[in-house]
Amino acid sequence: MDLENNNNTPLTGKETEKCAEKRKCVITLDEKQGESKRLKKEESNVEATSRPPAQSPKKRLHLNGKPTQNKDLNFTYGNYKHYYGKRILNKDFHDIRLDVLGTQPDLFRNKQLLDIGCNSGHLSIQIARKFEVKSLVGVDIDRSLINDAQRTVSHLKRQATPMQGIPQIQFVHGNYVLEDDVLLDIERPQFDVILCLSVTKWIHLNFCDSGLKQAFRRMYLQLRPGGKLILEPQSFDGYKRRKKLSEQIRDNYNAIKFRPEHFTEYLLGPEVGFAEMKLMGIPEHCKEGFKRPIQIFTKS
Repeated sequence: MDLENNNNTPLTGKETEKCAEKRKCVITLDEKQGESKRLKKEESNVEATSRPPAQSPKKRLHLNGKPTQNKDLNFTYGNYKHYYGKRILNKDFHDIRLDVLGTQPDLFRNKQLLDIGCNSGHLSIQIARKFEVKSLVGVDIDRSLINDAQRTVSHLKRQATPMQGIPQIQFVHGNYVLEDDVLLDIERPQFDVILCLSVTKWIHLNFCDSGLKQAFRRMYLQLRPGGKLILEPQSFDGYKRRKKLSEQIRDNYNAIKFRPEHFTEYLLGPEVGFAEMKLMGIPEHCKEGFKRPIQIFTKS
């Protein structure tokens, strides 16, 4: 049977084969286009399911969590806010070092004192009141601790009765280590007693051998003739536990050559010039790490 085209013209056998092939090509092309559309649709579905929904930056921060911070970096100077809690013997605040200092109360009575690294000022205030000092200046590198100390003094003054004398106490924010050794030339004697209690390790770890040696020379220069430096140095074993506070402190620790066992020789030597050293005592009834000798260096 012959086929007809659209013009009702009969088709020959060859023309019939050509039409069949053309229809086959059209069908194949339609199938490929359909397959392509299906694949694109599937890909879009996969992307839609794997991609998280759009969120505001604030929500993304909330979901991902805040970046973690090393809390120890806040205490690279040993400026622990509750430091005295580890050294108090009872609830009424009694630092056990007061027992050692109390063996020689005349060293403090009616004298002008400087307390280096005074922290929040609790021990400074107790020394000033217990031993009836003339005046006391406390200095610390942590401004927030100094603010706490100032608030404590203000509170004491408000609560004091006319019969209760409050010594002249001042707390100052600052770094005791000077920016340059040349500034030592302007130092003048102004104190009878300088307290440096459990501070040498932190000066050492942050400002190296040179910083600690400079601090020792400054202490000597600020003392009047016959003045006393009361020193409570930490042992070198305690340095190791703190060297991981920061990369800089670790580098400083590794560079230390001026060990605590060398301090006395240096303080009595020609670079500083103290005349003598005596052991004042060692605190009792405390953790092993806090049983540190308290020394008295006298300026001639």
